[in-house]
Amino acid sequence: MEVLEQIKKLLSEKQSFLLEAGAGSGKTRTLIESLKYLIETKSKSLNDSNKAIACITYTNVAVDEINERIDNNPLVLALTIHEFLWYVIKNYQKELKVEILKYNEDESRKPIEELDTILGSQTITYSQYGRKLIEGRITHEDVIKFSARIFEKYPKMGKIVTNKFPYIFIDEYQDTEEITVKLLLDDLLTKNKGNITLGFFGDSMQKIYNQGVGEIEHENLVMVTKKDNYRCSKEVINLLNVIRPELTQNAAGDNKNGSIFFINCNNDIANADNYKKTLDFLKNKGWEFETDKDGVLNTKVLMLTHRGIANKLGYETILATYQILGRWGRERLLNKEELFANFILNKIEKFVELFEDKKYGEFIKLLGVSDYKIYKHEDKKIISDLVKTLIELRKNKSIKEVLEYVFDNSLLVKPIKMAEFIDKLDDEGNENKKSFYESLMKMKYEEFIYLYKYIEELTPFSTKHGVKGAEFENVLVVIDDDSWNQYKFNDVFANNIENQNRFNRSKNLLYVCCSRAKNNLVILTLSSMDVPAMATINNWFNGSIFNIENL
Repeated sequence: MEVLEQIKKLLSEKQSFLLEAGAGSGKTRTLIESLKYLIETKSKSLNDSNKAIACITYTNVAVDEINERIDNNPLVLALTIHEFLWYVIKNYQKELKVEILKYNEDESRKPIEELDTILGSQTITYSQYGRKLIEGRITHEDVIKFSARIFEKYPKMGKIVTNKFPYIFIDEYQDTEEITVKLLLDDLLTKNKGNITLGFFGDSMQKIYNQGVGEIEHENLVMVTKKDNYRCSKEVINLLNVIRPELTQNAAGDNKNGSIFFINCNNDIANADNYKKTLDFLKNKGWEFETDKDGVLNTKVLMLTHRGIANKLGYETILATYQILGRWGRERLLNKEELFANFILNKIEKFVELFEDKKYGEFIKLLGVSDYKIYKHEDKKIISDLVKTLIELRKNKSIKEVLEYVFDNSLLVKPIKMAEFIDKLDDEGNENKKSFYESLMKMKYEEFIYLYKYIEELTPFSTKHGVKGAEFENVLVVIDDDSWNQYKFNDVFANNIENQNRFNRSKNLLYVCCSRAKNNLVILTLSSMDVPAMATINNWFNGSIFNIENL
């Protein structure tokens, strides 16, 4: 029976299941079609009883994709796992305060005295960037932990949730934390059997985050396996099958023949030269590392860390500067959510991009100040000259100088929050913010140009983690066992499982990276591989191995 038909049958029988779908098998399409089946067959009964379908996924990008592909049907509540759990527990303020006080007493490194009194009638809120208990603000980890405790303490919570959501789908199940999976299986499914149907969609081999559960086995779940691969070329599929022989995939679509090969480096040549030499070699073989005329990027370079990409693209100082802001500094930078990053990337760089692309209607909307009246050609020339000067200043001046130019010439309005931030820098307790601000202002603005291109996917670079779920015509995977001790790819090739956790982490990441390639795949190692590893590599790549000195 076809996988989708099998799932439809299970749904009609109210039988919970787990879909194990290998890379490129169309897992998301199967999830969407399963949702559409429920919408088609259960809409009336669900609407009449004021019930809904919950679809939990891992990222906001995935939430948007799911909503778009089901035409934003109101019957489906698509949320990230943290958003869903917060949606469920946020109205139970009394219970949340109990958990906050327990955390403060038992787990907090610096307990807050008289927190019970301080919280008083405050409303507990949720933020993805750090907790602040004195203000009743909890974060990601707290939502996961507190919801598990609340469901365990109050069995009625499970009944309330299953009554509202008789169907819950969990996308990318392998990345869901173990305590949340326990909540779903024990507190919802087992204790409310017959009243809820769970559908887990994912691939245990694509667990690349430390906190994910990975594999799931449960007596109340029927296992469904999807072995088709619609994405990858035949050569890449053959490689995936030797990496993961327990789930052998078949070419199921218009799969190309493709190619795979491995580039091995020796330590007597500098890493930077190895990388550049590889790029030149691939360009000579017809690989394109720039977007085409339609803005499509056909080649992806996968590196392990943002630092490695920043070093290649030239924005390494930005990452170091944003680390001053603490644990969430870099994430808020890359999400364009920090005050200065938001203004520079979403305003100045967007402003310049619109001007250079001659999208003058949108450009004028961003200009947004009354200082410029555009009635005649001379008015346009004044603005044009100012922006052309800005474009050049961005390439050789500091961030402080560029911001001053923008504000002095009223090209963009200075945000009120930015002015307030600067005014309070000398206040007691703001030493860290002042250090960050002073470091940021001295930086070359040009680094933000490079960062903008990376974030907007105008470069071929991505981290190995950030590319999961995507696909590209050509993929270059750069591995370097000397760059980060959490991964060691030599052990994967040599089948050295002395460190089981690191072995699994590395093998899964290798699988995810290789499975992004629709046509051609190249692995470049900047670190040396030992003899047992090279023997496996020679076998896996059918002898298609190049030594860097021979390119």
